[in-house]
Amino acid sequence: MKKELYKKAIAILDANFQEGGFTIPSAGLYPFQWKWDSGFIAIGFAHYDVEKAKTEMRTLLDAQWENGFIPHIVFHTENDSYFPGADFHQSELHPLSSKKYRSTGMTQPPVSGFVLQEMYRIAEDKDDMLHFIREEIDKVFNNHVYFYKNR
Repeated sequence: MKKELYKKAIAILDANFQEGGFTIPSAGLYPFQWKWDSGFIAIGFAHYDVEKAKTEMRTLLDAQWENGFIPHIVFHTENDSYFPGADFHQSELHPLSSKKYRSTGMTQPPVSGFVLQEMYRIAEDKDDMLHFIREEIDKVFNNHVYFYKNR
């Protein structure tokens, strides 16, 4: 039973992983990358595909705004099946928003630090994971600074 559940979880994660290096929470319902979901998805990937886990987090952190803000939805693709979408949120109107991705102007609690900790705990190659964490940790820190200053 446990083995079947594990296989099913892997199949869902792999099926929802998108060409752009992010995972959608649910095909047909949530066609974009969501902050919390990406964190927990990365933890799931870390158990069997470390590179996908790192890609998930890199892609999320790549959408960070200049002020450290990480949006709760990153609109990597044009898709009008979800409302309220990028045209509704108009994140591009904020002067510090990501110039690369459209997003919401809302956020979710900062789980990225916890996620990196879990990815390290799970990783077999600790040196490789520490290298990845060193590459991304400033973005996680800046997200916490955003929360301390603005929330």
